[in-house]
Amino acid sequence: MIFISIIGFIFTLGLVILIHEFGHFYFAKKAGILCHEFSIGLGPKVWSMQKGETQFSIRAIPIGGYVSMAGEEVNESYVHVGDTVSLGETDGVIDTIILDPARQDNPITVESLDLKTPGALHINGQPVAEDAQLVFAKKTLQIAPSNRSFESKTLWQRFITIFAGPMMNFILAIGIFFIIALITGFPVNDSTELGRINEGFPADGVLEVGDVITEVAGNPVASWDEFTAAMSAELGSRNIPITYEREGVIQETTLNPRLFFYSIGFNSHPEATTDLRIGPVVDNTLADQAGFLENDVIVAIDSVPVDAWVDVVALIGANRDGTPMTFDILRDGTQTTLEVTPYEEAVLATQEVGVVESFIGVAPTNAFSFTRSLTAGVTGTIGAGSLIFNTLGLLFSSSQVGAGDLAGPVGIFQLTAQSIQGGAVVFLNWIGLLSVNLGIINLLPIPALDGGRLVFLGYEGITRKKVNPKVENMLHLAMFFILMGFFVFVTFNDILRILP
Repeated sequence: MIFISIIGFIFTLGLVILIHEFGHFYFAKKAGILCHEFSIGLGPKVWSMQKGETQFSIRAIPIGGYVSMAGEEVNESYVHVGDTVSLGETDGVIDTIILDPARQDNPITVESLDLKTPGALHINGQPVAEDAQLVFAKKTLQIAPSNRSFESKTLWQRFITIFAGPMMNFILAIGIFFIIALITGFPVNDSTELGRINEGFPADGVLEVGDVITEVAGNPVASWDEFTAAMSAELGSRNIPITYEREGVIQETTLNPRLFFYSIGFNSHPEATTDLRIGPVVDNTLADQAGFLENDVIVAIDSVPVDAWVDVVALIGANRDGTPMTFDILRDGTQTTLEVTPYEEAVLATQEVGVVESFIGVAPTNAFSFTRSLTAGVTGTIGAGSLIFNTLGLLFSSSQVGAGDLAGPVGIFQLTAQSIQGGAVVFLNWIGLLSVNLGIINLLPIPALDGGRLVFLGYEGITRKKVNPKVENMLHLAMFFILMGFFVFVTFNDILRILP
């Protein structure tokens, strides 16, 4: 399983980075900008291949990528008057400039040169080809006349070249959510016919696909919305009467819903009916950090005795602002007290879950629609974007969420492994969400990110003046090192979360 997780991680991260950098690369090439390198990853080079004027490479640190474009550096003059070089030529036109002393034959001293002006390129009066190669000790680079540089292009060409990276991430997400909609279809809400029974939940082995729910706790239901509303009204209740029709025959049963207390991170035990046993506790949840274990029995909450799940639901459900709570629990015949600070309702809302929810493990039938799937691609991307913006907002509005909760490569690997276990649709949904996340993060108005570069272009568009290139590049470089430090911090927290 670990091998599959590694492959899935490489594929997921590689895909969203590749599509992002391809956006930059494609529009740079369309604008006639010389692209020296197209890299997936940062740091030491693992693999590279020269194709045309661009070197395609994979680097060791899987946190991003880049397209190195001519004109992005403050000073891109690699050859100067007084330098010693060797020259290679074809039909009297210089096509190779060797700067590596170890490779130089018949070296000459550069007395005059122009490697920027198209049509007038020369060294010591001898013409230079516009695609001449600069040969260094460890790399070869094509010269970049001024008409091939990023800075020589129109404001619109530079804008779309920078914006195209995030744009391609959004396009990828639209395509993924469209595919998901084609696979899963859309819930039929005007019916209570069951289209899926989830394994391991209360309805499993009792209800069947095709059954039609007619009543919940004596209340008639005719649509899926009415069914979910009726179940919500019974939140915390046990042995809920369910009336259903199967092949024209009306039948009755009772079900004990699984209760999920998202604000704390535990759920009722699958086998718990009258007793208040909790189920398996997921690692790194608040419940896990507080010391809850599977099969712990809740005795009291905030010194209030509880003997039914409806009492537990009422007490936890009333805590919507994250007030610390104490739980008296019985474990192996011994009573102990645990303390936990639940998540605020506002924090849970950004993740689209409630403080407490119940499930019997059923889903409605689905209908398939190509046109609705197209719309779902867009709405799914917008929804993912809203989720990400709301989560980012919590960093500034909630004391319960901080930079230490963000996930780096290690956290992304864990989430990718979990999504693979959830099946193809869950895995695709994760890729779509990650792609939207990459697009939005890159659009933040921070130097070193695409959004920061777009801010400088916006300033130029408004004032008709370019920002001093040295100042802009200094800001980009400084923020890059800050972001690298933040990356180390996040990765360190990722590792801490998986250690015992």
